[in-house]
Amino acid sequence: MKKENIWFVGACALFFIGGYAMNDVAISLPRYKVAVVDITKVMEQSKEIKDLKASQDKQMKELETLVSKAQNEIVNTHDQNKAMQLQANYSKEIETKRNAIDEEYSKKIVQITSNIKNFITNQAQKTDYNLVLPSGMVISGGDDITENVIKGMQ
Repeated sequence: MKKENIWFVGACALFFIGGYAMNDVAISLPRYKVAVVDITKVMEQSKEIKDLKASQDKQMKELETLVSKAQNEIVNTHDQNKAMQLQANYSKEIETKRNAIDEEYSKKIVQITSNIKNFITNQAQKTDYNLVLPSGMVISGGDDITENVIKGMQ
């Protein structure tokens, strides 16, 4: 054989061995297991969210009752100065209660969202998922674990 052919065969063998080695490494890399979760559906089905909504509805009805009471009392007051004073007092009280309801709701939503996130993380680790994405961000692929999350949280 000519010296040039030996170099050519040697280079081909070297490229073959290098390619085979890279393929072997690529095959042995861990496979990623991806899950998707419909967060909106999980939130809607959450017992904690349902309880929070019921509590907020009750508080809003109490606030509406207070507003009705304030309106009746202001309308039935014949003294203009006293009516203006009542209106100012009731406005302040209603605003304070509304802000307290909103603040409590916001804090609880943050806590519930954190609980749901932690639950999903724990479920993903138990079932060997490397990545969990919201279903709204995924066009195709991934195992939908929404129903398992909903069942597990109840």
